[in-house]
Amino acid sequence: MRFKIFKKQSDSKRGLIGAILAAVAASVCCVGPLVLLALGLGGAWVGSLTALEPFRPYFMGLTFIFLGYAFYRIYRKPKAEECAPGSYCANPKSDKINKISLWSITLLILILFSVPYVAGISARQSNGNSTSSVLKAEQLAKVTLSVPGMSCPSCPFTVQKALKSVPGVIQAEASLEQKKALVLLDTGKASVKRLIKATTNAGYPSTVLKIQTLK
Repeated sequence: MRFKIFKKQSDSKRGLIGAILAAVAASVCCVGPLVLLALGLGGAWVGSLTALEPFRPYFMGLTFIFLGYAFYRIYRKPKAEECAPGSYCANPKSDKINKISLWSITLLILILFSVPYVAGISARQSNGNSTSSVLKAEQLAKVTLSVPGMSCPSCPFTVQKALKSVPGVIQAEASLEQKKALVLLDTGKASVKRLIKATTNAGYPSTVLKIQTLK
């Protein structure tokens, strides 16, 4: 009897742990570069994280399979012999803790999965820096970059953040559909090489398509 009760507990825990690991694997391609950028970390190696994006749907599916299994094990009504008086599963408090843990983890996973889409919306709504920065620029140039590695909703947001972190960049916009980034910069403070380095360190190597001098 005790073995069955213990097995139910361990099975539900394995389901939750599996869901957490699968969720992390599903998010590392999109959320990982964004987190590393926010922490000031990066490098060409980050590209290995973004390369996992094609596997994201599979990891997400695996996450929900594990969650479904955990829900089944926790909400399944135990047999009478498995829940004798005094046992773990007969304690309402223990059952409540299990359910709270399950729903808390589910909520965190859903939030984690929504981050790329929220970041994508923020990228589209971004209006660049203020006009005052343009007026102070010595020499303006508009640079068009090809960023073929962008493949998820949060990619443009990460690329924009990386480009805007370069001193001298006035505006930066990235398009997931076109897989391009458009940068307005003060050539007296920023260089094209620094733009390419910034996107590469964020996990999205880029190349120059066009440079247009404005003044």
